[in-house]
Amino acid sequence: MYQVGARELKQHTGEVLERVQRGERVLLTHRGSPIAVIAAIERKSEKNAVALEAGRAENEAWLVLSASAFAFWDNDEDAIWDEVRGEAAE
Repeated sequence: MYQVGARELKQHTGEVLERVQRGERVLLTHRGSPIAVIAAIERKSEKNAVALEAGRAENEAWLVLSASAFAFWDNDEDAIWDEVRGEAAE
């Protein structure tokens, strides 16, 4: 397996990516310690991963949007209605 340091990767990114595209796996090191393996992804896996990530992002966005949709629920302006119904906080 080809090994490349972080500084070398920064200086020769294009060359390293070419090696990965040819199917070679690259061990990335930082100060001599291995930190990651860079490898090409299979196209089928790529499509599945993108679809999964898109679905996750969409779900999270809906959760964020729905949380803000209820921000009006408890606020000082609506406290009068609690008093009208006899539910004023004591």
